[in-house]
Amino acid sequence: MVKMTVRLRALVLGLLSIGSIGLEAQGPPAMAAKVPALDVISVKPDANEDARMGLTGDGLTARGATLHWLLTEAFQINADQLAGEPSWSTSAQWAIDAKVVGEDAPLLTNLTLAQRLGMYQQILTGRFELKYHHEQRERPTYVLVVAKGGPRLTASDAETVAQATQHPGRPGNLQMGRGAISGEGTTMHFLAILLSRQLGRNVVDETGLTGRYDFKLTWTPEDSAVPAPQSPDLGAGLTAGPSLFGAISEQLGLKLEPVKGPTDVLVIDHVEKPTAN
Repeated sequence: MVKMTVRLRALVLGLLSIGSIGLEAQGPPAMAAKVPALDVISVKPDANEDARMGLTGDGLTARGATLHWLLTEAFQINADQLAGEPSWSTSAQWAIDAKVVGEDAPLLTNLTLAQRLGMYQQILTGRFELKYHHEQRERPTYVLVVAKGGPRLTASDAETVAQATQHPGRPGNLQMGRGAISGEGTTMHFLAILLSRQLGRNVVDETGLTGRYDFKLTWTPEDSAVPAPQSPDLGAGLTAGPSLFGAISEQLGLKLEPVKGPTDVLVIDHVEKPTAN
């Protein structure tokens, strides 16, 4: 879970924006915005242990990126939604620098998450020769439901809702730290997405809560004796806390129930190590 947390934080600080995670709901293909086309893609071996990714003024960059990380981030899936990975998927690391074609540069100023992910998918299909298909497979999953006693969530005020809905499909303001998540103007759908990334297992929202809410969730990560922070501000006021499952129940009035069900799995048909350039 340590590596997962570090890389999730890298996603928050790099691919997305600090303090406001741009997770958009996926609309019909006809409504999808144009994905900026990548012109030059440089991929070289890299030994940087601090995995990170982000946008630049004319493209994007990644350091310490493994194939496994690129796949899970580019397709927004968990490890158990991947099949057919090669043995070097989690060990070989890469430094990536890509530039968009000139006419697409203006698109970089206001990208949706789908556009950003599409750019990383271009790297995978272009330089890693990735070929894949999707299958529905039975996988352990969780459903997020309301716990006995009802939800302990604060309904967002009108101003927060107005800000959160300026861009349709956005989750509002989400902040993350190790053992902490807070949200303002956030839907349960996007809380389920973040819990899914923390747990490495698909989480489906079945709370029936359709509004936008403010909340703070803190817990002690199971992989370490390091206590959870009292707030999502990293390094601030550390104190011991409950497990993630306990925190969801105690602090949010929700619970995660384990089930098995059909889950979308990305099956790799072909992939290669890129030639350094």
